[in-house]
Amino acid sequence: GDESLPEPALRHLTFISAAGSRHSAVVTADGVVWTMGHNDSRGGGGHGSTPLDASGQLGRGGGLEPGPVEGPLRGKFVVQVVTGRYHTMAVTADGELYSWGLNDWGQLGRQAVGATSASDPSPCTSGASCHSGTPGLVSMPGGVRVVGAAAGRYVSMAVDESGRLYTWGHDGCSNGGKVPERHEAYKPRLVSGELASKRVVAFDAGYVFWLAATAEGEVYTCNSQDDGYAGTLPDKHPPNWGGELGRDGDPLIPGRVAGALSGLKVEVVAAGREHAVVATADGKVFTWGGRSLLLGREGSPKEPAQALGELANDNIRYVSAGEYHSGAASETTVYGWGSNDYLCTGVGKHNKVQNLEGGHDRGDVLLPAKALGPISEGGWQVQALVAGYQHALAIAVNKGGSWETTKPRALNEGQGAATNLASTSQASTQTAVTGAIEQQYTDTSAPDYHTRYLAPQLHPIELNASEYAKRYRRSDRFNLIEPESPDIWKVLPPAYDPRFKNPCWMAGQRLRCIPYFHILGVSKCGTTDLYHRLSKHPELFESRNKGPHWWDECPYPPKGACTAPPNGDFDGYVDLFTDAAEKILKLPTGLTGEASSNTFTSAAGVYLRGPSMDRNTTVTMPELMREASPFLRNIIIFRNPVDRYYSAFYYYRWWLKDEPTPTPEDFHKTAVRDIAEWQSCVGQNGMKWCVRHYIPQQLIKGMYSEFIMDWLANWPRDQLLFLRNEDYSKTPREHMEAVLKFLGMRQPTDAEWQTIMGMETRNKNSDKYKKMLPETRAMLEDFYQPFNERLAEILSDERYLWRDPPKTST
Repeated sequence: GDESLPEPALRHLTFISAAGSRHSAVVTADGVVWTMGHNDSRGGGGHGSTPLDASGQLGRGGGLEPGPVEGPLRGKFVVQVVTGRYHTMAVTADGELYSWGLNDWGQLGRQAVGATSASDPSPCTSGASCHSGTPGLVSMPGGVRVVGAAAGRYVSMAVDESGRLYTWGHDGCSNGGKVPERHEAYKPRLVSGELASKRVVAFDAGYVFWLAATAEGEVYTCNSQDDGYAGTLPDKHPPNWGGELGRDGDPLIPGRVAGALSGLKVEVVAAGREHAVVATADGKVFTWGGRSLLLGREGSPKEPAQALGELANDNIRYVSAGEYHSGAASETTVYGWGSNDYLCTGVGKHNKVQNLEGGHDRGDVLLPAKALGPISEGGWQVQALVAGYQHALAIAVNKGGSWETTKPRALNEGQGAATNLASTSQASTQTAVTGAIEQQYTDTSAPDYHTRYLAPQLHPIELNASEYAKRYRRSDRFNLIEPESPDIWKVLPPAYDPRFKNPCWMAGQRLRCIPYFHILGVSKCGTTDLYHRLSKHPELFESRNKGPHWWDECPYPPKGACTAPPNGDFDGYVDLFTDAAEKILKLPTGLTGEASSNTFTSAAGVYLRGPSMDRNTTVTMPELMREASPFLRNIIIFRNPVDRYYSAFYYYRWWLKDEPTPTPEDFHKTAVRDIAEWQSCVGQNGMKWCVRHYIPQQLIKGMYSEFIMDWLANWPRDQLLFLRNEDYSKTPREHMEAVLKFLGMRQPTDAEWQTIMGMETRNKNSDKYKKMLPETRAMLEDFYQPFNERLAEILSDERYLWRDPPKTST
C-alpha cells in the first residue's frame, strides 16, 4: 500500500490496543499480543550500551513480519500493550503487568538475562547486555493490580486501580529527584509529593520526560534525567532544556503545568521525544516543548498553548507524539503535523499542506492538517491513535466506508435469494470465518468460551450524562434530524443536572429523567429477562413500561396516546420515567432505562416514529437517538436467527385464540412460504427495499447484519454492547457482571446477587412447544448462513456463525 497514508493493516484481525516505537505492538479482540518490526537495539541503547542484535522487544522469534507473542502470555487476556524504545509491556485483564526486551537500565522492572554478554544466561537487573526475549511479570509491590502502563526510552510507568502512579528504570521522579543506582533502578517506586495524593487517569513517557493527567484534569510533568541522546552528547542538555515540562520549578520532581491549562480539564496526553500534546474535555489540543515544528502553532515552546490549523474546530479525543511528529484525532478525522520526512503525518506525498522545497515530494507540516486515505473518505470511527518514533498507528471501526472488510450485502440490489449472495470480501478477510465454516461445529468446551468476548467491549466510563452532553458536538445533519421529531427538542433541557449520573434535569419543582441505557433488541432473544434482572439491582429503577416502543411506533405528529399518554409525544415518553426520577432524586447514582426490543431492527430506514419505509427521509433510528441521547449505553442481544424465528412464530400464534395450537409442521410451511416471499421480493425490488419494507417481517428480523451497520455508523463502539443469547444462558452471572460494568454500576453484594440470579427466567416459552423438524432447521440454517457470515465478519467473532453443538431440545 501507500506508506504515506493511513491504510488498513492486518485486515483479518480486530484490535483493542496499539503501540508504536521502533517496533509496533497490538492487542487483538481475543486478548492476544502481536508484534512486528525491529528486534535489535541499534540506534543508541542504554546511554551508549553496545547494540544487541536480539534485544527481545518482539517477545518472540521470527523476523520483521507480524506474529503473536505467546510463552507466559498464553491463556492471558491482554487489554493494553505499550512500547518503549527497545522494550514492550502488556497489561492483563486480571491486573498483571508483563514486560520484555532490553533491560539495560532496569526498564523491564524485573530480572532478565545477559549479565556479562548477550549470550550469558546469568541473571541481571541492568547492564549493557541485560535483556529478555520472553514476557515476564514485572515485580510490582505485593497486592498491586495494574490497570494501565506506559513505556519511554529507558523508563517505565504503571497506574494501579486506585490511580497511584509508579515508575522504574532511568527515572528519579519517584525517588526524590535522584536516579537510583543502576542495579536498583528496576524496582517500581510509588511517585511521591503532590501527585501522590491525586488519582492519575492518563499518562505517557517520552525520551526525556513523562506527563500525567489527574481525575481533576490537572497535568503534572517530570524530567527523567535522560538527555534524549543516549548520553552521547559532549555537552549534556540540562533538564527542561527544550521546555518539555511546560512549567518552571524543580524539573526533577513532578510539578503541575499551569498557564493556558489553568481551569481546563485535560483528559488525554502524549509524550514525544521532548514535546507534549494534550487534549481537554472540550476537545481542544494544547502543545509545548521541543521544536516549534511539532507544536502546530506559534508562540513560546516552553509553555502550553492551543494548537490551531484544521483541527481547531473539531472535537479531539485522541492525541499522539512521536520523535519529530504529532497527531490528533476526533471520532471521524485524523490530523498530523511536524516533520513528514518519514511520512508520519498521514498527509501523503505532494500535498501542499507541507513545505515542498527543491522538488521533494514531502516536507514539514507546520499546522495540523487532515490525514488523507480511507479514513478521510468517511465511514470510519477512530478509537485509538498512537505514534511510533517514525511511524503512526490508529484503530478505527469500519462503518461502511472505503476499504471496507465486508461489503454491505443489503446494497447488493437485484439478487434473487439471500442464499445465493456471494461475499465481495477479499480472501484474506475470510480466514477466521472460513475456518469455522469448514468444521461442522465450534468447540465450546473451553472454560471461558461463553465469556471471553465480553472484556474487549468494556471500557471505563469517564463522564456522566451531564458532562457527556455538554461536550457533544451535534451532527452536521441535525437540520435534517430535528424536523423528524421536533417535540423531542422542545422538552429536552439545554443542560443536564451534574449531580446525577443519569440524564436528569429540574423542571420547576420536580426532577425529570430520560434513559441512561436502552436494550435495543432483538425481540425473542432474552431482552425481557435481562431488563428485569437488571431492575433487581438496588440502584436501577424501572420505567412504567419496560418496552414502550415509543421511538419506533409513536408517530410524529402524534396521533393519540400511543404508549406515552396522554398525547403520545416526547413529553409523555419522559413521563414514563417519573417514578424512576423520584428515586434518582434520593439516590443520585441511580439509573433508569428501557428495553423496547424492536428498536435494533427498526434501523436501516424501517421505522422512525412510525413506519418510515415509504417516507421521503434519509434519517434513520440510530441517527435520531444519537442526537437526542448521545450518552446512551446500548445493549443488543443476538440469538441464533433460526431459533429466534421459531420462537417468534409460536409467540405470535399464541395471540390467535381462535386458531388451533401450532405444530412444527405448521412452522415448516410458514418458513417455506416466507422464504419464497422473500425471494420473490428480492427478485423484483432488491434486498435493500425488501429489508426496509419488512417482507416478510419475522424472517427479516433475524438478518442482523442488515441492521448493525446503521448502528455502528452512528454510535461509538464503546457505547454498544453486543451479547449472544446462547452465552448469556450458559453464564448468566458473568454476563450480568459485564452488563453492570458496561453501565458503570457497582457490583452487587452477595445478598443482592441472590436476588438478581434467583429471579425466575422471564418470558421463556421454548419448553412449551415441540422440537423443530430437522429439515426445517437445515433449510433455515442454509438461508441465514450468508447473513451470519457477514455478522461474524463485522464483529470479528466466529460465535456469530452459530456453529454451537446442537441442543437436546429446542
